[in-house]
Amino acid sequence: MADTLRSQLEAGPRDSLLDVILNKVAKAGKSVLITRIVYVARMLQRHNTMEGVRLQMSRIIDKHGQDGEITGFLLVYPLCYIHVIEGKTPQLMGVLREVLTHGSELRLTETRVISSCEDVPARYFNTWYAAFLPSNSSVEVMDPLDTFGAVKSASNINAFLRKAGPELTSPQDPETRRKLSAVESSFEEVPAQEVVLSLAPTEDAPTVSEYLDIFDAPVNVDLESEQVWPMPAQLRY
Repeated sequence: MADTLRSQLEAGPRDSLLDVILNKVAKAGKSVLITRIVYVARMLQRHNTMEGVRLQMSRIIDKHGQDGEITGFLLVYPLCYIHVIEGKTPQLMGVLREVLTHGSELRLTETRVISSCEDVPARYFNTWYAAFLPSNSSVEVMDPLDTFGAVKSASNINAFLRKAGPELTSPQDPETRRKLSAVESSFEEVPAQEVVLSLAPTEDAPTVSEYLDIFDAPVNVDLESEQVWPMPAQLRY
């Protein structure tokens, strides 16, 4: 036992789990870990164009991701939108915090984070895009999806985004601009507005506020021993 302890001490401190992960990332040739977050939002005010929403989000994206560090796609409907953002985790958290702030200006009534993945293998999008998808539907509110329906719809939205990303080459490219101006006829399996409206109220995904409380707030743990009175006697070693 003494010889084993002596050899461990002579070998120096062992790697932590974080050290192991960082070494693995370095060996893979990665210098930056990219996170992808997809959320949906429902708006109280009907929009006939995307400009109001796009300008707000473009300002936030530029503020938190200089030189195109944040990529993604904002798909705006008359009553809701889908937004996927890709970048460093602190940058995306900054974007989501401002989503809560600008929500009062856009009159957001419900938000849900339907997908979140850290250390993604690759980005879906090479820059940040926005498009508007008109809808003739008169439906303004949908019942929330159950667990199965929420998972299926969120998966379909992710599949749509994964396929759409490679088809967009540059905001200045004429073919890209054509596709963004006619989303429904240019891409396959485009989510309908009703799908987004039914995802927004589901309780099977966290709101943006709840997501930030989980992933971007200090951990506050109440030990069971701290909730007992009188306090138990200290252990003696």
